[in-house]
Amino acid sequence: MSMLALSTIVDPAETCTRWQHFWHGELYGRPPVVASITKPNYAQVWPGERRYERALHGQYELILDAIDRWLDATLFLADTVPFFEPGLGPDQFAAFFGGTLHISEDSPETSWMEPFVRNTWKDVLPLRVREDNPVWRGLLNFYQRVAAHARNRYVVGMADLHSNLDALAAMRGPERLCIDLYDCPDLVAAALADMRAAYPFVYETLSAAGGMNSAGGTIGWLPLWCPGRCATIQCDTLCLISPEFSRRFVLPALEEEAAFLDHSILHLDGPGALVHLDDLLAISRIDVVQWVPGAGQPPMHTWIELLRHIQRSGKAVYVYGVRVDDVKQIHPMLRPEKTVYSVELDSCEEGEALLAWLTRHC
Repeated sequence: MSMLALSTIVDPAETCTRWQHFWHGELYGRPPVVASITKPNYAQVWPGERRYERALHGQYELILDAIDRWLDATLFLADTVPFFEPGLGPDQFAAFFGGTLHISEDSPETSWMEPFVRNTWKDVLPLRVREDNPVWRGLLNFYQRVAAHARNRYVVGMADLHSNLDALAAMRGPERLCIDLYDCPDLVAAALADMRAAYPFVYETLSAAGGMNSAGGTIGWLPLWCPGRCATIQCDTLCLISPEFSRRFVLPALEEEAAFLDHSILHLDGPGALVHLDDLLAISRIDVVQWVPGAGQPPMHTWIELLRHIQRSGKAVYVYGVRVDDVKQIHPMLRPEKTVYSVELDSCEEGEALLAWLTRHC
């Protein structure tokens, strides 16, 4: 079977080739473009609606039915590889070690976990994935169900793994964890070492359950397809700590995760994380940066100097949430071989015109 043998892609070989060139830092005609539209006379469907809640309650058929309706209703354009990421929300990695995930009716599109490290880290060390934990067993079951359902129509995505210090923040609570960094840094380091050791096991186990392999490639929770082992890595807790603490606790963990993967995308969230940017860009194995400005900030594509700074470091940028006019405005200022566009379109014709324009202007 050739790579990307998906019935939902018009030209799998071309799509595969363009992504392979991108990961090698090469331009294949134009930058990769991710875009999709709803077919005429179909209702728009998002297969991830209430998926955390439904998965936690074992309502897999509702999710799989939504995926079917999404595939039927959607045209996947340009270099889009349709995928679905099974997951239980951002605190799931922490929950693998204990604790219980919760869903709020006021915010059904996410989950949260009550901190379970009440007194001291000594009470829970060493931290190991509890394979009898219902969260862990439930997620593996979810992955297996989605993998069987995909049937060469879409790729099973890697879960949003908030590992390293993010997992400790969920276990302890962010405020108490920050105090621990001062009061008992060696215990935090020991807990973090357990998180780092668990990352390859978690990734490989989920990958196997999801049927991810070289034949179908990999997608994390961001829509960048990779022929090898790939994921989005992050540490949102960076916004709460100084560069000194980051260099001791976070950067080594992110370096390990990036080294374990064939390719990686760094999710960088919020202006508070920018103080760490140059340290993060120094991690050689990070390939792409997704900048998320945060609530109340200008759209990410307007941060041109930041995007150019990232590209000058040798990293690519993932530019999302843009319209065609936005792409035409910023494209001359960015390196095309170091850019991926995720574009909102109104029609196939608009998409085809954009691809032709990008090809002429590269």
